[in-house]
Amino acid sequence: MTRPAQDDIARAVADRRDWALDALRALVREPTVLGRERSGQERVAALYEELGFAPRFEPIDAAKIRTLPGFGPTDWELDGKTNLVAVHEPPSPRGRSLILNGHIDVVSPEPTVLWTTPPFQPVLLENEEDGETWLRGRGAGDMKGGTVSFLWALAALGDLGHVPGSRLVLQSPVEEECTGNGTLALLAAGHTADAAIIPEPFGEMVTVEQVGVMWFQVRVLGRTTHVLGAAEGVNAIEKSWVILRALRALEEELNHPDRIPEGFREVEHPINLNVGVIRGGDWASTVAGECTVRYRIALFPGQSLAELKAKIEARVAEAAAADDWLKRSPPTVEYIGFQAEGASFDPACDAGKTLVAAHRAWRGSDPEKLATTATTDARFMTLYHGIPATCYGPRAVDIHAVDEKVSVDSMERVAGVLSSFIADWCGLAPGKKR
Repeated sequence: MTRPAQDDIARAVADRRDWALDALRALVREPTVLGRERSGQERVAALYEELGFAPRFEPIDAAKIRTLPGFGPTDWELDGKTNLVAVHEPPSPRGRSLILNGHIDVVSPEPTVLWTTPPFQPVLLENEEDGETWLRGRGAGDMKGGTVSFLWALAALGDLGHVPGSRLVLQSPVEEECTGNGTLALLAAGHTADAAIIPEPFGEMVTVEQVGVMWFQVRVLGRTTHVLGAAEGVNAIEKSWVILRALRALEEELNHPDRIPEGFREVEHPINLNVGVIRGGDWASTVAGECTVRYRIALFPGQSLAELKAKIEARVAEAAAADDWLKRSPPTVEYIGFQAEGASFDPACDAGKTLVAAHRAWRGSDPEKLATTATTDARFMTLYHGIPATCYGPRAVDIHAVDEKVSVDSMERVAGVLSSFIADWCGLAPGKKR
């Protein structure tokens, strides 16, 4: 089937702008934080259906994925959490198959008092920065704007009377922000393809390297007493700082220039330790008898999770051995959440060359290549299923932060590039004009 001219695609994309804005507003209004994703999935399902793709809800069965590489253990309920998928299977495929993946979950917006407007109230900001139009709201960038971008591309092609000419798998997973277990389950269920694009909010760049991420927590026990005899107690919260200082020293060692691989040499401080959650004590007038601190740390592609665990546990043990109390009451290290290896994408592979060519056709130059200090679900496809997978999505700022927003103009540019990529990678077949 003749591929539509780029000018025709551009007009079709532009004509869908109001539709895309309405879709993004509706998604941002759904507060899809951990455990509350279902309403957002229903919104995405309605969009799939509107565009002619049959949505299917797929509950996660933890027992089926617990032993798979990359599984993230949880201390929250995982069974029954629901992924969403739609599979387009043309009777006579004429191109290569493709996954378009956009996670529905968002991180907590707390403390919401810091936001200019309520975080789940989408706000359009005209001509804000660089003359662009932005939409503010939690998840607007990470990554509901990306999901709308690939649906925008499919809508524009549909308006021109085209559908992908080969297998297309639309995925809306849960758990991306904490384990990746949603995408892990989708792939384990057979929802695979010849390539994958995840429109994470990385500013229209092609991701070529991403770190791995490990979540762990260190539990410290102290000795409770009434505060009137505080000297007789041991404050577990204060003892936790002994461990934190030791882990900060490990972080600096992991960032030593000699340890940084070529792909991350231009990235400042690529391995970041974060103190994310502290739970300690239970009464203001009682010396805290327990404190659990949850951390996040990164590792480079090709590095071993087991080796990093061994380094963390050794550093915790060394710090404890040098402290009179912790030597007698050793801390425990537990692993909950991300157990994610780093991953790479070769832009010289067929999918990479096709994406670069599509970007060049729209923008006049090759896209920048990104080595990101975050993880994405692309790792599951690349590492465990042999699927070349990368991220290419719109420009966003303050993701995971206060007043997160996404550039609507950037979303439109991404929709154009993805329209061309889909046409070139999957081929096109006649579809019912909308």
